[in-house]
Amino acid sequence: MIFANKKVYLFICSSIEGLQKDRVSDWLKQMPEVGIIAEIEPVFVFGKNSADITTDIWIKLANEIYKRINKASGFVVIHGVGNLLYTSSILGFLLPNLTKPIIFTGSQFLKGADKDERELGFRANLINSIQAATYDFSEICIMFGNRLLRATQASQTVEKTLNVFNAPDEAILGRIDFSIRIFEKNVIKNKGKTKLYNELNKNIEIINLSPILNLKELSQKVAHKQGIIVNGGDYHKLPEDLNLLFEKLAKDTPVVIWSKSIQAQIIGPGNIFVINNMTWPTTVTKFMWAVSQKKGIKKIKELMAKDINGEIIY
Repeated sequence: MIFANKKVYLFICSSIEGLQKDRVSDWLKQMPEVGIIAEIEPVFVFGKNSADITTDIWIKLANEIYKRINKASGFVVIHGVGNLLYTSSILGFLLPNLTKPIIFTGSQFLKGADKDERELGFRANLINSIQAATYDFSEICIMFGNRLLRATQASQTVEKTLNVFNAPDEAILGRIDFSIRIFEKNVIKNKGKTKLYNELNKNIEIINLSPILNLKELSQKVAHKQGIIVNGGDYHKLPEDLNLLFEKLAKDTPVVIWSKSIQAQIIGPGNIFVINNMTWPTTVTKFMWAVSQKKGIKKIKELMAKDINGEIIY
């Protein structure tokens, strides 16, 4: 269902060539077709490269959306490909029970493409995103190429293609042929009132397993951390010395092991738990949000296991 009175807020959250803070309105006038779809109101949030986005920008973006949650059909966020999976996944935890669609899009860089081709691709992405934002569903999505994907289950593709991101079949929420087809059986539709969280715990240590991991330096780093998250990569077991280090940690320090291969049953201490059913960016952002709740190991485990925004991959 498309809204009868359609208004879409357009959040600029990354540097785009020719799009500066004082030129947003002029830039939009060059695309009169978007005005046919909905009334567009731009909001400037961040003007640097998306690689420079921090947790403060995540919270700022969530607040800007929350202030307008009852004033629009939906929201579109212009964002560079870098860090996009982190920004899009955290919004669902900062804005629980979201009742409007938020669509992330931008300009993909294709090898060999000239400026005109890149601008044409961005224009197509933006028009499709604005159209998708007028539909009645409650998802945070990514729109690049011809597919609408659930952000919390998306991953970046390796191939040079217009479909910069990919997702499992059940997380493909729509497809663009001659118009947008929303897959009703896949989308979430929340009811009630959207909430806002204004806090994320940044006192988290992220560890990437490798043979050159210096455990002595690591033990000093993690001594005062409120959470630890480990990217297990291709490992099937944790290194013994690392396991011993985690066992020595205070019992109220949660440790998440993200891995497709390490099995939960081989993990001993109660403060350590394995995540193997979410993407890495979603696991990181959800953990920061869960630790910020300050409700102890048991509650953090429950929150990480609960499917809050369609992030669990079954």
